[in-house]
Amino acid sequence: MDRILNDIVPKAIIVLFFILLLSILRASIFGQIDPEKHIYFEIVFLLLLAVLGELAVVYTKQPSVMILLILGALMSNSMLTLGWDFLKTLDLPIALPSVAPDIFRAGNVINVFAQLGAVILLFKVGLKNKIEGIFKMDNLAVASAGVALPFIVGYLYASMTGGDFAYSMFLGAALTATSVGVTVALLKEFNLLEERFAQIIIGAAVLDDVLGLLVLSFVINMTGSGGSVAALALTFVSAAVFLFGGVMAGDYFIRYLDRNELDTRGFLLVLAFMLLYAYLAEYIKLSAIVGAFLAGIILNKSRHLNDIEEKTYGLELLFMPIFFITLGMLVDVKTLFEFAVPILILSVLAILTKIIACGAASLFAKLNLKEALLVGVGMVPRGEVALIVASIGLTSGVLGQAQYSIITAMALITTFAVPPLLGRLLKGDVIASRARIPQA
Repeated sequence: MDRILNDIVPKAIIVLFFILLLSILRASIFGQIDPEKHIYFEIVFLLLLAVLGELAVVYTKQPSVMILLILGALMSNSMLTLGWDFLKTLDLPIALPSVAPDIFRAGNVINVFAQLGAVILLFKVGLKNKIEGIFKMDNLAVASAGVALPFIVGYLYASMTGGDFAYSMFLGAALTATSVGVTVALLKEFNLLEERFAQIIIGAAVLDDVLGLLVLSFVINMTGSGGSVAALALTFVSAAVFLFGGVMAGDYFIRYLDRNELDTRGFLLVLAFMLLYAYLAEYIKLSAIVGAFLAGIILNKSRHLNDIEEKTYGLELLFMPIFFITLGMLVDVKTLFEFAVPILILSVLAILTKIIACGAASLFAKLNLKEALLVGVGMVPRGEVALIVASIGLTSGVLGQAQYSIITAMALITTFAVPPLLGRLLKGDVIASRARIPQA
């Protein structure tokens, strides 16, 4: 009898546990839960998606960035709603809840996690770069070309399709953006960050952010949505002081850090240094990832470089997948269908202008044709940088909802286009033969 009880009781408890778990999952997806409690469910769900992404990478042999973006798109509100509506049209033997699954409700908290992922990614990339490699004429030439041609083409396209002056200027500014997070993650995955073409992509992307900031300030001034010539000059001066002053101030931090071994206190100071530079960059209306990248290239000179890379690996593992999944979740399926033609045209223009402009400038930097093409494709993603430009236009009243939707869709399509394009180029290139291509 005791043996029977010993067999039955544990199994009964496990069954009850799974019943409890399923009821909580149903309530978490369809019910009303306190947001402060629901955030734990959302983070668990994101991490499980990341695990699923790693499994998919093994079986599909595709870059993890692309897999995570696709998983995020499948989990977007618009996709879940569309899929749920389709399920309800089927004559299923079970009763479905009337509303679609509502998984991600604490948007602000998840966005913070995603931003930390981008910050940590660019910080880790900065650790592998020397400051002398960023401010080079080759990088400046690529960045300048990657700003000038997209802006001109974007302005002309908007003007010829009936857009007013303000919309044309904002569309041009959105096309100048470069969000290098996706490209950098791919280069890192293929172990190509040390190649010269990769160094040009990274350096040009940082300078592109600075130039793009100046273009945006100019556009705001010209469209009358705020700003002045003095504000434009202040923006330029602030960016220059931050970049050059930050490097010089960082030398003093390195001297202090290197006096002792990198213990817990020292590592916490490193994290504080990284986040401080990210905050300063964000405050002066650069991107936080520029500040984190700058902190990384400063710490490249530290004797604790290897220890810093090792200790930040856990943070990279936690936050980076959330960043890419969240980017995918921004997809709005209804917008893609409603404005399909202008979105498609604008996306093609956005891709071609970066490839042509940055690729041509790379040829002058004495890269071969294949490497120049890699640089051009690597500079294509607009990502969150173009989303910021679009949001400023919307909140200032310059852009209407339809125009805002078109720009945001273009930003996401250009981001999604890069992993397959760049992955195919890297796998087919002689350079990639030395890289680690994911294997089963």
